[in-house]
Amino acid sequence: MTPGFNWKVFTAALTLTFAVSCPPSPAVETWEKLDKRLKGQVLNLRVGLKLRLKDLYWCYVSDLSPKYHFPVFSVVKDDTRGFQIMGLGTAFPVKTAARDKTYYITDRHIAEDTCGNVAAECARFFAAARLYAEQSAFFKDHETRFNEILQTVNLSIKPNLQGGEKANYQNTVDAIWDTYEKHLSLRADPSRQKFLKYAQMARVNPIVGYFLHPAGLASIPSIEATLYKEGKEGEPDLAILTAPGVHPMPLELDVIPASEGQEIQVVGYPQASDQLDVDSEKFYAPTFTTGRVSRVTPRTVQVDAPVTSGSSGSPVISIRGKVIAVIAQRAKSKSTGAELTNFAGGTSAAAVKSFAPELFGK
Repeated sequence: MTPGFNWKVFTAALTLTFAVSCPPSPAVETWEKLDKRLKGQVLNLRVGLKLRLKDLYWCYVSDLSPKYHFPVFSVVKDDTRGFQIMGLGTAFPVKTAARDKTYYITDRHIAEDTCGNVAAECARFFAAARLYAEQSAFFKDHETRFNEILQTVNLSIKPNLQGGEKANYQNTVDAIWDTYEKHLSLRADPSRQKFLKYAQMARVNPIVGYFLHPAGLASIPSIEATLYKEGKEGEPDLAILTAPGVHPMPLELDVIPASEGQEIQVVGYPQASDQLDVDSEKFYAPTFTTGRVSRVTPRTVQVDAPVTSGSSGSPVISIRGKVIAVIAQRAKSKSTGAELTNFAGGTSAAAVKSFAPELFGK
């Protein structure tokens, strides 16, 4: 032993040096502990739609036309029906650099697929009704004739409609859709100039509402969010919602990319779960499905965890408790069209960050 050499001091210094140069790896939780926390961080999303006509009426689907089985839209002056729920899915608060609001990640198609289609059909119906009013006005004022048509269309909500009233109603709604097919459809009006002229006269204004429900009793008021950003054509199927104030604890996007074979959980609100619980209308509770990452590409993470309708927007969680992807699509059989529930694609965390660099940085 070297004279004067203090082995205790040397050992302590060596231990300190090793601890500084090799920081401990982040703690890994058990799924059971994670799930207890995640239950309060993933929300049910309901997307509602209102349709306003000429800033005078509220309109909604009340029937299908006899000839084409296309939608018939009745009108009311008072907003008594409120939002009609058109889309169901999942959303979750995400950690961002912003402090003034809470931001929620979900999928664009939850609202786009249904609300967009219904709003487009409404615009077609009333554009055709405007043109039909001109064609059938004879010596009447066009606006007077249009209001007469609206009154006839509203017969669709009259109970036990019979006789001449029923015939008048059916002939009118068929005539409206005939007018669209012959004069305003893409086939008849490929430039869309004529259609746009009458659509602007009808002025159908869709109003979309986003309602977030945390886990718990259904009687708890929902969080009313607004759309901050949504993906365009060629961009990821993502939407970011925002609401003022601080709500559930946000989830964090993982900086470590997903890898094949990695164990994950998908946390969401699949509609199939409600079929198994007679009390499902009384409360909201997310469903946890376990699986592994089966494929990774630059923008997509494929997982084999069971995913069905309503799971769109669900976070794909790693054992570290962080989000590695957002469920965006389900695979379907090409021969039958049936869902292949164990083949789901999610938008990678890196793609989410690139989608909104102002919130997450590049």
